[in-house]
Amino acid sequence: MDNLDFNKHTSKSYNQELEDIRNLLLNMGGMVEKQVQKAMQSLLESNKKMAKKVIKKDLGINAMEVKIDEECTQIIAKRQPAASDLRLIIAVIKSITDLERIGDEAEKIAKNAIYLIDKSFKSDYFSDLENLAIIVANNLTQALNALARLDPDMALKIALEDDRVDDTFEQFNKEMISVMALNPHDLKNLVRLSWSGKALEKIGDHTKNICEYVIYLIKGKDIRHLDLETIKEEYF
Repeated sequence: MDNLDFNKHTSKSYNQELEDIRNLLLNMGGMVEKQVQKAMQSLLESNKKMAKKVIKKDLGINAMEVKIDEECTQIIAKRQPAASDLRLIIAVIKSITDLERIGDEAEKIAKNAIYLIDKSFKSDYFSDLENLAIIVANNLTQALNALARLDPDMALKIALEDDRVDDTFEQFNKEMISVMALNPHDLKNLVRLSWSGKALEKIGDHTKNICEYVIYLIKGKDIRHLDLETIKEEYF
């Protein structure tokens, strides 16, 4: 296995370029993490001003994706990287796509928050949505930690946690469907709440993808669409 040492090249500028794209990726991850937290906070606390800020800041996340993508393209063209360097660049390109999509899901939650605030809608099911958000946000934080530390063991652990996200969302969605049938006058508001739950579930999916890229980067194995328990036995 190639040594993932970003200072191993004779060219100091090449070393710095690799470190720069990694740092940009981690900065983007931090931005997205805050977006998810603020979006949920705006919904749970009926904070319209905060929701609008989340929507506005999504443009910054989009710009960051473009910037990192361009940096990676320039490195490929100029350095023609091989082995672990190429895996790093591929992992970065794939990760920023998922981070940008997490930002999009956070924006959706913020837009739903504004809708529900305007309707003065409150529900006991906000607490169920919050429980799902806590799991999703924690997984995202840990996935970004795994990315920062280049820790495949942590990445696999968090990837396996996505089943818990799916199960929690499925239970929440079933409850939403039941309560919609009993409260047709609140249907539109409840649908918005359900959409927010779906956005969180999608954030969980993108978080799992990032974990898989960490494993690919360190282990050199593309584990997408493979059984994670089997991967755990074979590669860990």
